[in-house]
Amino acid sequence: MLLLTSAIAQVQGDTWAKVQSTGAGTISCAYVETPGFVYTGNDGKLTGICVDIMNDFIAYAKEKKGVNINMKFVGDGTNFGKMYATAKSGNGGVFGLGNVTITEARKKEIKFSPKFITNIAILISSNTIPTLSSMNEIGTTFKGLKAYTAKGTLNEKRILEIKSKYYPSLVIDYATSSPETLEKILADPKSFTYLDIAFYLDAIKNKQPVKRHAVGDKASEEFGIIMPMNSDWDQMVNEFFEADGGYVNSVAYKKILNTHLGTTGVKLIESLN
Repeated sequence: MLLLTSAIAQVQGDTWAKVQSTGAGTISCAYVETPGFVYTGNDGKLTGICVDIMNDFIAYAKEKKGVNINMKFVGDGTNFGKMYATAKSGNGGVFGLGNVTITEARKKEIKFSPKFITNIAILISSNTIPTLSSMNEIGTTFKGLKAYTAKGTLNEKRILEIKSKYYPSLVIDYATSSPETLEKILADPKSFTYLDIAFYLDAIKNKQPVKRHAVGDKASEEFGIIMPMNSDWDQMVNEFFEADGGYVNSVAYKKILNTHLGTTGVKLIESLN
């Protein structure tokens, strides 16, 4: 993980205690642009699964607690490491939005909301590459291919595992982000990578020449919204996720998934879960 805390100015937001006492306040949301999760809509405003969840959270707080919460976005959305570091070093009502996997290691330095989706990491290549039938055959089927990945991500760990277990001579080239990784794959037909499902679905939507190698699918990761360790918002966030039988079981949440991932994406996630 590229932790850039020293280069990140500390972002602040109002504490939940202050919002409760005054009836209003502002939260700051760092974000990394991720297809389906956080992206710029046709109206030029940020939208996506994470943004809609936060809007529903704000509406819940207004209905149940009678408070008015203003949400502002901070950062430029270009880099996962910057988003993570901003949320980690934040003070008070600061949140991090994007494709953030819940891990035990990260729980030691940031707070997580309950999971809002189970991610699938997709092994992809150019559509000219033969379909991989077994991970044990990757050294022969993918012979001569280069791997691209973003340093410090869990997908980098997957590529390194392939090199260690199946393909010792694999050459790995690094990108600064997942979007750049996808750009490199599209520009280099003799390459492959692991990307989160959102980037794969976006490539298919845009009719990009990519192929999913289903034997490589990894569906064990859970995504959450993050907060700094000093945040007092986590209890309220947990209440929101647990209310009325669970937010992720609600009609509103399922409509959000269909809006931003489409029917194909929702069905793929459901089938692999």
